[in-house]
Formats: sequence, C-alpha cells, structure tokens
Amino acid sequence: MERKEFLNKLTGGIAFTCVACMMEACSKDSASAGGSNSGGTAPVGGGTGGNTVLLTVNLNTQLLNVGDFISDNGVIVVRIAAGNSVTSFTALTNACPHAGYAVTYVKTSNTFNCALHGSNFNGDGSLKNGPANSGLTKKTVEISGTTLTVK
Repeated sequence: MERKEFLNKLTGGIAFTCVACMMEACSKDSASAGGSNSGGTAPVGGGTGGNTVLLTVNLNTQLLNVGDFISDNGVIVVRIAAGNSVTSFTALTNACPHAGYAVTYVKTSNTFNCALHGSNFNGDGSLKNGPANSGLTKKTVEISGTTLTVK
C-alpha cells in the first residue's frame, strides 16, 4: 500500500485536504485574487495608483493627531507630523509584497507588520525584515483645504 493511499484510508482524505489548504494559503497567486481588507489575514486589493483616487480623508474629523492612521481600500495613511501639509502624512499600500496580505500599523514602534508570515516594515515603508524581499509601495498624498486624497 502506498503512503498516499494509507493516509487517505486512515484519515478519510482530511490530511491531504489540510495540506492543500496550507500550500494554497502560502501561494502568492491565490493571495493576489482577493479584495480589500483593512487588517488581518485576507488578501488586500486597491487601485493601481497614478491618477486613480484610492482614498479621501476629511482632516477636520480624521487623522487629527500624530500617529493616527487609516487603513482602507488597500492603503494605509499615517499622520507623521503636525499640520496639514503633504509632508505631515505617509501613504503606503497595505499589501505585504510577500503574499499580498494586509499589514497593520503599530503606533508604538512606528512600524508596519504582516502577521501572516512575519514581515516587518519601517515607518517609511522600507523593509525591516522578511520573508518579504521589498518594502511597501509609497502612494501620492495630495491636500486641498482640509481634504487629503491618496492616489
């Protein structure tokens, strides 16, 4: 009796199903097919950049204090300084370049972390440690009055 047949009879096929699910979860191809998510373990999406508006923020009601952040539509925006100038904010994709899953912002250390496989990124989006082999993609911040737009 072959190993595959033995395990299939012993577990009713559950073992192979679990292994297939784990392999699929680590596949970059499967991760890039998902929609957007603002944190956790689902694949994230977002626009392609350029002139496409990815996120609009009212600075009268959101991102009021240094360290405040918003994660939506595949983008994380963090207030890094006081004032409503473009240099007061950083905007990055929230998709980990390793497998496309959502990264979360950690205010206390000014870092971005991917809980799925352990990649960490500095506050500017550069890679701190892998398994990712590149940093988060920077997005363009524009401000008109009290409206911040990310492209």
